[in-house]
Amino acid sequence: MLRLCLALSLAGMLLPATATAATYRGHSIDGRRYGASLKNDDIGTVVGVEVKFSGRDATVYVRGTSQLYLVLDEEEITDPRHIAAHDDKRGIEWEIDVRNLREAAEGAR
Repeated sequence: MLRLCLALSLAGMLLPATATAATYRGHSIDGRRYGASLKNDDIGTVVGVEVKFSGRDATVYVRGTSQLYLVLDEEEITDPRHIAAHDDKRGIEWEIDVRNLREAAEGAR
């Protein structure tokens, strides 16, 4: 039994981890900053922000040094003007509107 456990744990370490990425039109959009705005029904719209995707995570850079850490509802983005995400720390739902995502995806072809 011990040998089986050791073999399974070794196999788990050797198998490559499945990497996930935020995608738009089949292309990864991770790692690059995009111009965006944020919208929330209670707070309103925050314009002039940048967002950087990393899998299901999105880091929003607000003017100055402020950052928001959001979790995307879906990794596959179908409409870059309406990306649903939430702030687990504050319990706030946001909608991200990325302005230049379509152009970036077309340039990656």
